[in-house]
Amino acid sequence: MRSDTSNLTPATPGAPRWGLCVAYALAATLAVCWPAWPGMMSFDSLYAYEQSRTGIETTLWPPMHAYLFWLSRRVGAGVGGLFAFQTFLLFFGAAVSLNLLVRRTFWALAGLAAFALAFVVAPELYGTALAHWRDVTTTSFAMAGLAAWLLAARYRAWPALALAAASFGVAAALRYNAVLLVVLIAPLMVWAPFLRTEAPARTRALAASLLVACFGLAWASTHWRLPDFRAMPDPHSFAGTQEFDLLGISACADKVYLPPLMTAGWPITPRQIRMAYDPRHLQLAFRPQPGAPQILETDAQGQVEHVWPHAVKREFGCYLAHRTAVFVQQMGLAKHDRFIPGYSRIDPNPYGLTLAHPRAAAAVSYYVSTRAPQLWRRPFPLYLLAPIVVAALWWRRSPARRLFLALLGGAFAYPALLFFAAPAADARYIFPSSILCAFILAAGVAALMDSSAGIRSAASPAPRS
Repeated sequence: MRSDTSNLTPATPGAPRWGLCVAYALAATLAVCWPAWPGMMSFDSLYAYEQSRTGIETTLWPPMHAYLFWLSRRVGAGVGGLFAFQTFLLFFGAAVSLNLLVRRTFWALAGLAAFALAFVVAPELYGTALAHWRDVTTTSFAMAGLAAWLLAARYRAWPALALAAASFGVAAALRYNAVLLVVLIAPLMVWAPFLRTEAPARTRALAASLLVACFGLAWASTHWRLPDFRAMPDPHSFAGTQEFDLLGISACADKVYLPPLMTAGWPITPRQIRMAYDPRHLQLAFRPQPGAPQILETDAQGQVEHVWPHAVKREFGCYLAHRTAVFVQQMGLAKHDRFIPGYSRIDPNPYGLTLAHPRAAAAVSYYVSTRAPQLWRRPFPLYLLAPIVVAALWWRRSPARRLFLALLGGAFAYPALLFFAAPAADARYIFPSSILCAFILAAGVAALMDSSAGIRSAASPAPRS
């Protein structure tokens, strides 16, 4: 992995400290996985597990999650193997990255403690990590990609750079919007493959080729399934968001914009739509309402897609009001409780999957559900504090300031798309960007303190003999 670096100054101030990183990741994995073993599972995670057994039938959800379940079963680790792997990879990637960015072990340890503390202070991070949600797996591979890139920079190692591109590609294959996490990281990797801006053109071209190849494979994985490479139909994944938008627009504008097939042809009034509409989740509108027709989850034979642009154009103010209401819920800015800050069970399933430690699972679920509603423990403070840390790094002219700015760009671009595209405000949807913010805070402050200590040490007069 290592090339000749004898005449080169390392591009990162710190070292990997492998033993510390492994111990840290193992401790975190035990704290997350033991109470919830083999991992909480809702409908979509159980569906991915089913497809890992029966084959890919739809790409409504990217199939990479099913492939990872298949690999976990193939090596004899079952469902829990993926649960432990994604948790270990998340904390190990964060630990390696932080250690490479901080020279002194003391401040590295402080940063690692702060990153772990974020899961306690913001309980929905812990609640999301307890479940087999692809949001966690996406984050794990993103953090692994960051660690691999920093290792590549320190040792000028192409295999590590290829591993970084592959990890980012897997993250993108797990979530259609995950490419936004690296919206600034990818260009920075091309401009400075080893974190040095004087990289020759051929080095940049190779870095670009690696990223294009890995993101291309990620895109292909959502169109052709394994192992037969059969082309899968268009998932029409935006239909749910469009249904949600039509409900919100109708409730706001006091007009009915729902296609008739969404109520099976039964007439519905704006008042009845307002009764059903809830900005927290599209699915809540499908619950039976007394004295009102049932609203159905359907694209209405393409009518939803046809009506949606006209409704948005005609009622653009109501469209923005609806999307803002959803975003307020998403970021934890609403006054009432957080919506699904975690998951507390494994849904009924034909595979015999049950919680191994139900009492421990109940205890951690109680902690998450009772602490997450507290305003100061919601995720939005992470998004408020992270830019301050990045600004401080730029003010101090930290060598890592461009890297932290790229991380901040991904942390904000990811929820920015959710403003327009989310069919719900589940707390887990912003888990990847919240983790990036938590890492910026932990690693950024540790790097600032580490550099300050170095300046003070250099400025101290030498002791007299």
